[in-house]
Amino acid sequence: MPLFSLRRLVASTAVLATATGLVLASSATASADAEHPSSNSITTSNLTITRSVVGDGTAAAGEKVTFRTTIAATSIPVRSIESVTDHHPAGFEYVHGSAKVNAYHVLGGQKTEAVSPTVNVNDRTVTVHGTWPVDTIGSKTLTLEVTYLVPDDAVVGTYLETRSDVDVAFFSNKQTVSDTWVQIRDKNIGETITSGSAGAGFGSSDGEGGSGSAVLEDPAAFVGDVISRVLQNGS
Repeated sequence: MPLFSLRRLVASTAVLATATGLVLASSATASADAEHPSSNSITTSNLTITRSVVGDGTAAAGEKVTFRTTIAATSIPVRSIESVTDHHPAGFEYVHGSAKVNAYHVLGGQKTEAVSPTVNVNDRTVTVHGTWPVDTIGSKTLTLEVTYLVPDDAVVGTYLETRSDVDVAFFSNKQTVSDTWVQIRDKNIGETITSGSAGAGFGSSDGEGGSGSAVLEDPAAFVGDVISRVLQNGS
């Protein structure tokens, strides 16, 4: 290997290792604001419904964030969930294929599967429909996770409210969990390095009009991929 390529390989590996370490360290920093909780729950009849922002309750402009809704029973009778609607802030874009439901099935028990939601851009909602049992016997619960791309013009420091609507069979009204917030923050070093740099090998297109952060999703594979690129270019 030419000396120049070897030096570039060493430098790239050092930078990426540092960035990866900082990304992992930053993920442990939680958002703390009592007036803007990133998780909230309500109890209605014999159901507890929880809405939360996955992770530390923050997201950076141009990056992805996942919202989770969980429904669990506190006692009998068995309840049937007919739909869950995820309400996202203005400008957030649903990441196609990201909606996943963990629910009980007669064949297979409790398991997670991808679902095809109804996406309403004007109402800023993503809705899944089904007939899912929720029961204390067998710990049958229902969890919906939906991922969005945060708009590039999201203002750092702002809190944006999200909510969930749950339709329960034989309930006269939908059950709503609100007062759940995501805080917009600055990009961390890993997101800064990978943002908009897919062509240079520091990111990958996510198919949703933006560039994903490969270093965040799989740091080890990301570093290995870049080293391979350097070796190919230097051979």
